[in-house]
Amino acid sequence: MPAAKFEKKAVFELLADGIEAQIRQEGWKGLLPSGRDLANQHKVSLPTVQKAIALLQERKVLVSRGGKRRLEVAAGVSKSRRASGVHQVLVLTQLSMKVMRPPTSVALQLLQESMRAEGHGCEIVDLAEFKGVELRKKSHAAITRYLPSHCIMVQPDHEMFAGVARSSAKLATMFGMLRAKRVKRLGHQYGPLVEKAVLELKSLGHRHLFIPFLGRKVKLKDSMESFRRIAREQAVSVNVRFTAEQLSHKNMEACLDAARGRGATAFIFPQWGDFLYAITYFAKKGLEIPRDISVVILVATVEAKMFAPPLSGFLIHSPEVLAEHTRNWIETDSVAHNVIEEALVRNWVSGGSIGPVKKG
Repeated sequence: MPAAKFEKKAVFELLADGIEAQIRQEGWKGLLPSGRDLANQHKVSLPTVQKAIALLQERKVLVSRGGKRRLEVAAGVSKSRRASGVHQVLVLTQLSMKVMRPPTSVALQLLQESMRAEGHGCEIVDLAEFKGVELRKKSHAAITRYLPSHCIMVQPDHEMFAGVARSSAKLATMFGMLRAKRVKRLGHQYGPLVEKAVLELKSLGHRHLFIPFLGRKVKLKDSMESFRRIAREQAVSVNVRFTAEQLSHKNMEACLDAARGRGATAFIFPQWGDFLYAITYFAKKGLEIPRDISVVILVATVEAKMFAPPLSGFLIHSPEVLAEHTRNWIETDSVAHNVIEEALVRNWVSGGSIGPVKKG
């Protein structure tokens, strides 16, 4: 009896079989990874991947979503590993959890604990050691592995976003400058916080206020409009220095010098980190807080409570509120900025300012 003949398959056919098996076994859904990513993953050429994809389209495993290279897994082919009605949250962070300041790190841990306690999934993946193309690959690998319903990117750049953009997960950023139509921005808005600071400083007699937004790549259009409105309503001068220049002691010194030259008697710093760059300037100029200059920090850390002499005022983030704010987005697909802003205002800590510098 003659031996059975076995058909020898081409490399692209073997690749197509492997991708299809992976899709069915691992529960892929949504858009297919790019051809170049698949070529790198399987160590084959791009033309081989293109032939394999064409074969998978013939088999009705992949379907076109419209537009160039917009292929996705056909309905019914892939069985999701995520139970219906259960959230799977993936947190990708470019800021290492080891050095991340509270309340962000604590908030993420609280989020993870509460999600898991209710039967949901929540994974935190630290990608701080990766940059550029490697970051994109690691982000893509994580989102392919965990198949999240929601993905939160902490301080992301465009490489991280490129790694998750083809996913069907709902996307949000936390404390980053990334802007994209389908990405929700978690966190606070500066307008209501500046209003609280202005009212406090105005009650002390200040009329010329200055806000240094240094090292910012994306202009805060809505917040800037709020600042102008607040200045009009309160009849005070609120000058803003907004620049993408790297935040440094030298830049901060030049910025504050110019502001004082224009009559500013109080400074409003957006973050605790911004204020730290100004401490050297105050010491160099012999300015004592709060006797000579008033300072407000819009979003501070607990270290602000230990500052001596006391600041004019500052607002402290609560990890519980930040976790609640994030849960609200996961459950409702909407961002309630007021949740954080109202909590920050409740946590306002007044200092010992005696008002503006006396002339003469």
